[in-house]
Amino acid sequence: MSVSTSQPAKPTSVAKASAKSDVKVAEQVPEVVGPNRREFLFYIWGASIALFGAASGASIIWYLLPRFEEGEFGGIIRVSGSVPGPDDPPIDNPSGKFFLSNSEDGLVALYKVCTHLGCLYAWVEANGRYECPCHGSKYERNGKWIEGPAPRSLDRFAITIQLSSGERLESNEAGDPVPIQDPLSVTEVVVDTGKRIKRPGRV
Repeated sequence: MSVSTSQPAKPTSVAKASAKSDVKVAEQVPEVVGPNRREFLFYIWGASIALFGAASGASIIWYLLPRFEEGEFGGIIRVSGSVPGPDDPPIDNPSGKFFLSNSEDGLVALYKVCTHLGCLYAWVEANGRYECPCHGSKYERNGKWIEGPAPRSLDRFAITIQLSSGERLESNEAGDPVPIQDPLSVTEVVVDTGKRIKRPGRV
């Protein structure tokens, strides 16, 4: 008669398997590493550039948007009182972005932007003309091109002149200067900065 004997399972094998399982689980957990100092500064720099670009873009869009309220650029500007004589310096109107200039040809409102690359030109009293500091374009008192790289004479705005006699004078579609006999007879000049007139070439 044979007697079979069974040996009990070795607990050490189970313990080893459990330990290996724990090791595998531990290996599957990803290690989270924060950005180092260089990466952190790079992120801050990138965010600053993005914010600056957004602010600059918003400012440009705001500047280019048309505004049609009276008294602001893009709308009606009223200039009361006397206007300059043919030998007087032009009147600078910063809010309307124009020079009110009077010459032998008449009164004209000239847009204060050079027709070359958009720089702001200035009246040079010593030379009796407008001069652009960027690339040297020069214009007469009435806005006509003299010399320089500008492709055309200065742009101008449509104007309506109110005289003390009750008469009203208006600029034509070409924006030619409006002749006035007596500057002192002018009570008001209405400049429509929403109607910019481009001259055909250097005339």
